[in-house]
Amino acid sequence: MAREGLSPEYAARLAKVVEVTPFMRHLGMRLEEVSPGYARIRLPFRPENTTGGGVLHGGAIASLMDTTGAIAGWTTAEIGSPRYTGSTVSLTVNYLAPAANEDVVAEARLLRRGRELVYLDVRVFGEGDKLVGQGSMIYRIVERKE
Repeated sequence: MAREGLSPEYAARLAKVVEVTPFMRHLGMRLEEVSPGYARIRLPFRPENTTGGGVLHGGAIASLMDTTGAIAGWTTAEIGSPRYTGSTVSLTVNYLAPAANEDVVAEARLLRRGRELVYLDVRVFGEGDKLVGQGSMIYRIVERKE
């Protein structure tokens, strides 16, 4: 799961966050790959995540993008440490094609890391590498005050 630059232990910790966070677990997200400034998360097809007719709900796509961007952001800081806290500042989602009766995969790439703000590009793909959605995200990671 980990590529060069992240320890296998830290990659496993990031995967565990996705696995145990109630909303992520509810949607069925699974971290597939992670490296510095990059994350790839799969959202398996589930009828309960659709608008009907097997079409994935836009809210599920946005949630997948938000989670994938956040995990990519956390590759730049220590997730789960009482020293840091983080949250999404903004997420812009562009829906490009429907995803029907298929798994989707999101990939987030770090564009720039400032002192607190992490700028990311996030893309969602369906079967056959069909681009389903694209967005930009700003995530904020701050050191807690003592």
